[in-house]
Amino acid sequence: MKTLYLFPTSFEAAPFRAQHPSAMVVEIGVGMAAAAATTARAIVEHRPQRVVLCGIAGTFDESVKVGEVVEVVSDRVAGLPKSFDKIYTHPALTTLRAVCSLTVNRTGEGVGLASDSVPAIEQMEGAAVAAVAEAFGVEYCHLRAISNRVSDEREAWRIGEAITALCSELEQNLFEEN
Repeated sequence: MKTLYLFPTSFEAAPFRAQHPSAMVVEIGVGMAAAAATTARAIVEHRPQRVVLCGIAGTFDESVKVGEVVEVVSDRVAGLPKSFDKIYTHPALTTLRAVCSLTVNRTGEGVGLASDSVPAIEQMEGAAVAAVAEAFGVEYCHLRAISNRVSDEREAWRIGEAITALCSELEQNLFEEN
């Protein structure tokens, strides 16, 4: 199966790209608009059967550890009115812990949610990429390495550790090379 790996930033993509120079890797940018536009262009250009979104995330859930890599199986955009709220779900494709996520415009945007609706993690691209993959009929997988608790100050984020963990898990859960 032809797989396209998507990363928000070059920093997140670099270790995977170095280990797998023949893999189709595209940096999609940070945030929903850049992620959706770049993903759509990449799907048209590369014609993959599967896209795998990879990157870092913050966690709301105390049971999800910093440095852990998870698979997002449910995602939605923060702050949409209930009548427009769509939950993007897809089956797990790895053996990683399956979690729910919230796609946000800024970190901590989901902090005010009622406790029964708080997702495990937040990130800035997932629902947008899921929507594009769904529109194009492409299989979708979403992996995130936890770099911080949502309440952490930016200086406390462990981005390097998270990216190393992500690359390691990608090695173990690597989809077919193209």
